[in-house]
Amino acid sequence: MSDVRIRRARDRADYEACVRLQREVWRLADVEITSAIQLVATTWAGGLLHLAETAEGEPVGFAYAFPALRGGAPHLHSDMVAVRPEYQKRGVGVRLKWAQRANALEAGVTLITWTYDPMQALNANLNLRRLGAVGAEFLQDFYGLTTSALHHGLPTDRLLVRWELNAPRVRQRAAEGELPRSVPAPVLPRINEVKWQAGWPVSSDPRLDLEAPELLLEVPPEWNVLCQAAPRVAAVWQDKVRRAFQAYLGRGYVAADFAPADEGGRRRPLYVLKK
Repeated sequence: MSDVRIRRARDRADYEACVRLQREVWRLADVEITSAIQLVATTWAGGLLHLAETAEGEPVGFAYAFPALRGGAPHLHSDMVAVRPEYQKRGVGVRLKWAQRANALEAGVTLITWTYDPMQALNANLNLRRLGAVGAEFLQDFYGLTTSALHHGLPTDRLLVRWELNAPRVRQRAAEGELPRSVPAPVLPRINEVKWQAGWPVSSDPRLDLEAPELLLEVPPEWNVLCQAAPRVAAVWQDKVRRAFQAYLGRGYVAADFAPADEGGRRRPLYVLKK
């Protein structure tokens, strides 16, 4: 992606571009969009706003983090990362996050948190595997029902991740560069078993009594497609994954990694939970 550059936002036009990107990427009603005024105020107060743009200066994505104190330790909470659809899956999002890390460390900040939909396998792969963050807390229906078509009218369950910027695993990920797109499935006990019925992946009820140091939890490979084509199947999936995360994170496990596995020609996205 040498045709896309990452830089800090510097003027009102940059903030307005981020407002437009929110509308385009998430298709939110204006009442739920973070305004340019809010972006100006929070970045002035120590937040970070990074813009991805083409060589011609066309904005194609952004990452936004604001100062936070939850838990008593000053840190940044990365509230938004958006990339225009035609530039997704091209490495723009991960470059925005590494730029965010670099500028946070320059400011003396060593922790960034954020939330994401745990059903979204691509986001899980970015957050846990490529960046080295850890899923530490499950937040049920965090935002409530929203106007975004991307939320499919479902509860907005979220996984809160902690990105310890100087952790050895994070430094290793920063040095490694691109990772393989798929990996062999780890040989570990599985919380759920997934079978394909009528063309759709269907999960068993989660086993909530496992005690092994490491466990696997599978999610669907194409969450948005499943929600649009088989919403009832998607709602059942979400409930089962919710129960699994609540049970195991409540007993001292964390979502420590993610394995984009390939088994028999099928994508098998797997969370790796560790005590």
